[in-house]
Amino acid sequence: MARPIEFDRTKALEAAMKQFWARGYSASSLADLLEAMGLARSSFYASFGTKRKLFMECLELFGERTLAIITKDTEHLSPSALPRAFFEATLLNVSQRKAKQGCMMVNSVLELADVDPELNQLAAKKLAAIENAFALAFEQAQEQGELATTLKPKELAKLVMTINLGLRVQSRQKQSRATLESIIDNSLSMLGLAA
Repeated sequence: MARPIEFDRTKALEAAMKQFWARGYSASSLADLLEAMGLARSSFYASFGTKRKLFMECLELFGERTLAIITKDTEHLSPSALPRAFFEATLLNVSQRKAKQGCMMVNSVLELADVDPELNQLAAKKLAAIENAFALAFEQAQEQGELATTLKPKELAKLVMTINLGLRVQSRQKQSRATLESIIDNSLSMLGLAA
């Protein structure tokens, strides 16, 4: 009879996600993950299978949490204010350590583009879900006459995500908060969105 798992799986997953987010997939060795998660090798394999499966689960978790930020904000903000609120929640109003780590999904797309197409596609799929959430909000706003732009909602969402990608790279380069705010304000202003 197998022994029951004697650790908090949610905490272990959270610790692994932080490790992957900070170091990336390739640079996070199994030994690094076991230490961060506080697990023995046997518990790791019994609960998570492989490093690759664990990474996929962490990427899913990170993507769900990021999407939840937009979903929550759509309940009380105008669509034109969503991008600014998103950048504040994920970049400006986080610790310097988190800001300097960028975004796990963006980092994964960049790291794994030519290394692991399946993991790369999973990260891209998670980013696409965020883009779609913006597009849906912009579409509803446009139907109600709340957006003053000639851009189609999907085009506008794609541009917001392009700004997001650039901001994540800038944050990895340790730009100051003032610089990042200036990029956000100027970019959103050019798109006719609330800065």
